[in-house]
Amino acid sequence: MDRKVEKKSYKERSKVGSRFYIFLIELFVVASLICAVGLGYLWYWLERYEKRSVNGALTEYTYMVARKEWDAIYQMDIENFVELNSKEAIIDYLIWLYGDRNMTGVTFAYAGGDDYSQYYDVYYQEEKFCSLETRKPEGSETWKVRTVSQNHTYMFDVLDDTEFSINNVKISDRYYHEDGHIPYGFETLDLEENIFPNTTRYTVGGFIYAPQVQLPDDKMIVRDSTDNLFYIGPKPTKEQIEEYSEEIKETSFAYCMFITEDGTLYNLNQHLYPYTTFYDGINGFDNQWFSIHDSIEFKNVEVFDVMPIGENAFIGSISFDYEVIWGEIDKTYSSSYQLFFIKDSQDLWKATNLAIISDTAQN
Repeated sequence: MDRKVEKKSYKERSKVGSRFYIFLIELFVVASLICAVGLGYLWYWLERYEKRSVNGALTEYTYMVARKEWDAIYQMDIENFVELNSKEAIIDYLIWLYGDRNMTGVTFAYAGGDDYSQYYDVYYQEEKFCSLETRKPEGSETWKVRTVSQNHTYMFDVLDDTEFSINNVKISDRYYHEDGHIPYGFETLDLEENIFPNTTRYTVGGFIYAPQVQLPDDKMIVRDSTDNLFYIGPKPTKEQIEEYSEEIKETSFAYCMFITEDGTLYNLNQHLYPYTTFYDGINGFDNQWFSIHDSIEFKNVEVFDVMPIGENAFIGSISFDYEVIWGEIDKTYSSSYQLFFIKDSQDLWKATNLAIISDTAQN
């Protein structure tokens, strides 16, 4: 007996087809949602990884530079690195270094690292123009970045274990230091070490400009004009200032008068410690370069930066105008010197060196 085939109407067939297509659409939507969620999740983790990577930190830093976010860059610097420069010095340097430089297309090259940081050179069109330091502080999920500044290094000869800070960062024994030094300005002299106080020499780098040092009220700092070095120690008493100032003025005036042939070498040598480089240079100096004149006069004399170096030495500086007159011609030389003194065997102060800080002529 033949089975009778039931034929569905067009309407019924359409209904079944619609359900199938709806199922396919629903399946497509669900698959799309799953893919979107998966891609979004993957994107989230990739972005999270990128932000936490060194490369992501470097890239974000260049964006901050391009947007000239100097305050934010400085804040990241001082919060995550030991910074001895002031805010003004850092921002001035960043503006000078980056200015309106195009930061699009910069590349980074690993330049080395240490126990604390990794360093990268920054290139634009194959030309290196700066270096960046990266560090991941303890407890931080992201790397921090700063620009490596001009690395000016200074030494500090510290007397009597004086404590000092730079930009409110205490300079302690964790910075490179050497004990038992003779103060720098007297090192080349053949003298017994025990005539000087105990001196510790610190060497500190990473400065943009000369450092601004914080000291206790009874201490002072003086820069050695012959090198990138500072002396840190006690302030002079009133009596010491008077005594040292007189020696500084007499020696400086004798030096100037010898140069202009108004004083003799003998008079100048009375103020000098023998057998030093300065003493030998003066004794071999030909002082005939100066023009003929009728008279001289010292004006606007100021003694400053006077510091005792124990009981047997001191340093100090002087500035003055040296007026030379010849008939109706009047010429003024503005000079600044730094002088170094020690006591000789007769307990008299003698200069071991005279360094010219500035020397200009004015008509």
